[in-house]
Amino acid sequence: MKSALKKDLSNFQENLQTMEITQPGISTNSSLTLREGLERYYQANPEFVRDRDLWVGRIRIPWCDLQRHDIMHVVTGYSTALDQELLLIGFLLSSLTWRRPWYYYAQSIVVFLELLWLSLRGGTWGTVYYNPIQVCRFYLRGIRQGFTVCKKIDAYINPDTVLDRNLVSLQMEYGIENAGAWEQPKHPPVG
Repeated sequence: MKSALKKDLSNFQENLQTMEITQPGISTNSSLTLREGLERYYQANPEFVRDRDLWVGRIRIPWCDLQRHDIMHVVTGYSTALDQELLLIGFLLSSLTWRRPWYYYAQSIVVFLELLWLSLRGGTWGTVYYNPIQVCRFYLRGIRQGFTVCKKIDAYINPDTVLDRNLVSLQMEYGIENAGAWEQPKHPPVG
């Protein structure tokens, strides 16, 4: 049994090294740290708020929560495209520890409902339109994927404690395999 698990883990590591994330500028290079991946993420998305709180109307979103969200984009490989955001918010609903700020639940559910309502009225998010069934499928697929993690992600995690960790090791620790926007391997897996 142990040898089969070691072989599966070895195959998984080999496959990760031949894959790339479709998020621009982020790679599964086995030596890439989360800090380096996050920096590439921000370089690919220069308009994103960094190092300060974000105000949405009268609601303040603390920088630490924004940073955790961006970190999850890097760790999961989900891009910032609308379908990938729906996957991510569904994933976060079910993959985080249940002890979390109340607004994490509201964020996931309210954003989903807002996008579903927009879709039901025939509206688009930017230039992208997904019908209501697609919106539900993306969100539910993210929720299902979140239930597959082997270790729940601490909703209160201090980003400073993981920024210098190897990105692949974080993905392996939590069991985040082939999540979201992964491309197919460039070369077929051996074995």
